[in-house]
Amino acid sequence: MLSSEEFLTPRLTGKRFEDHAIPLELLEDFAALEELFIEVAKWLYLEDNQERKRVPRGFSDGVSLKLSTIDEGSAILKILLVTSSYGIFPNENHSFFEKAKENILYSIEAAEKSEDVTKYIPENLLGYFNRIGKRLKDDEAIDFSPGSNLQARLTKATRKKLVLASSKITEVTIETTLRGLIPEVDKNKLTFTILIDNGGQKIIADLHEQHANTVLEAFNNYEQNCRVLITGLGKFNKYDKLVTLESIEHISILDPLDIPTRLQELSNLTDGWLNGEGSAPKKDLMKWLSEVFEDNYESSLPLPYLYPTVNGGIQAEWTVNGHEISFNMDLNAKSGFYQSLNLSNDETDEATLSLTNVQDWQTLNQKLITILKSEQ
Repeated sequence: MLSSEEFLTPRLTGKRFEDHAIPLELLEDFAALEELFIEVAKWLYLEDNQERKRVPRGFSDGVSLKLSTIDEGSAILKILLVTSSYGIFPNENHSFFEKAKENILYSIEAAEKSEDVTKYIPENLLGYFNRIGKRLKDDEAIDFSPGSNLQARLTKATRKKLVLASSKITEVTIETTLRGLIPEVDKNKLTFTILIDNGGQKIIADLHEQHANTVLEAFNNYEQNCRVLITGLGKFNKYDKLVTLESIEHISILDPLDIPTRLQELSNLTDGWLNGEGSAPKKDLMKWLSEVFEDNYESSLPLPYLYPTVNGGIQAEWTVNGHEISFNMDLNAKSGFYQSLNLSNDETDEATLSLTNVQDWQTLNQKLITILKSEQ
C-alpha cells in the first residue's frame, strides 16, 4: 500500500520559467536530489546508531520522491514523499527522511551565507550537487524554501560553494556554450580539439558518431575560419576556467556573421584602434549587447555586418532587397539609431530605439521583415 505527503515545493525563478513551464533537461536534477535525500537519510541513521556499520536492509525500500504538479508563480513544483508499507522499516525510519530534507535545505542556506555546509551534509555526499542545478543560468535559482524564513536558494554561486566545500572535489559541472575553431581531429583516438574564441584556450573532447560529420566539416574548413557552436556540460575549476568537457549535446556550424563571435572579436579592440583615434568598446557592455541581441533579434532574419564606431559603439549594417540599412548603437546610452534608405526612390525611414526595450526590438525586427517582403 502506498502513502504520499507533500514534501517539497521548490520554486524556479528566472526568465525561462516565466511561462510556468520547466525544460525537460532540468528534471534530471530532481532524480539526483532523490538520491542525495536518501543518502543523507542513511548518514543520519548511522549518526544516531553508531554501533551499526550499515543501515538495515530495506531502509529505503519503497521510498521515493515524485513530481505531482507544477503551479504558477514562476514555476513551483509539488514534490511528494511516497512510501510503501511493503518496506521493512518505513514507519520507524520516517523521521530520518524528514531530517534529511531539513539538512539539505540548511546546507543550501549555509552556502548562501558562506557558512560551513559540512555541519549538515558530509563531504562525501556534496558531489551530488554537481548533478543538481548544473543547467542553471546566471539569473536563475531553485528556491527550496519559498515563504519560509530559510534562505535555501540554489544558484550557480551557491552550488559552486557546496560542491567545492568537499576537499576531494576541485571542479564544478556547469552547462556551457562554446564558440571556436576545430584545428585538430584524431580519428585513431576519436578525439578532436576545440580552439575557443575567448582567450584561445584549447580543449580536447571525445568525438562521437552523431557529431562526426559536423566536426569533420569544421576541421576541413579550418583555414576558412569555419567556427562551431558547442553546447554541453563542462567542468570548471574554482577560478571559473573550463578544464574539460564532460559531455557534448549539440554541435553546429556557425554563420560567418554570427553576432556573439563578431562582438567577441571587436571586444579585443584597444583605444586608438583607428589610426590612433577611436574609443574601444567596453567589454562588459559588449557582453551585454551580445546577450540582448541573441535574446531579441528574430532568428529568421539575415544577420548584419557589425563594425565598431569611433565613440565606442557598434554599427549593424544590412543590404536587403534594394535597401541600405544601418543601426548605430550607443552602448553607454543603451539606445540605437535606425536608418533605412530605399535605393530605388531615395525614401528613408528613421527611428531611435531603446536596446533595453523588448517592444523596440520587435519594432526593429518588424521593419526588417517588412523590407524583406517588399518588392525591389
